[in-house]
Amino acid sequence: MNIEMLPLSLYRANSELMLRILNLSQDYRHRGLEIACRYHEDIIVKTRAELSRLSQQTAPEMSFSLPAEIFMQLTGASMSGALATGTPLIAAQTTLIQGLQEAVQDWQTAVGQRALPDS
Repeated sequence: MNIEMLPLSLYRANSELMLRILNLSQDYRHRGLEIACRYHEDIIVKTRAELSRLSQQTAPEMSFSLPAEIFMQLTGASMSGALATGTPLIAAQTTLIQGLQEAVQDWQTAVGQRALPDS
């Protein structure tokens, strides 16, 4: 490789790294959005079921305890859902970090190969 091609070669290596990082970031955002949507759908279903159950069982003497009971049950559902969502999010983050590590290692290799003149 002649010396005039070196900047273009390094520019290409940098552009390839940037593209890989952007693709990894986009994939991570899509996974996170899917996880959040599933979590919210589960909460909506549980909330509707609980409200339906409570509307069928409401007795006058229970009316004072309902807001606190509903709040506690929805809070419990939210906490269990948050814990269940944590594992897929951690897996998605791990995939992102591993992809970034591989991208940087490949970039370092490419820059090293392109920076060394042919022997």
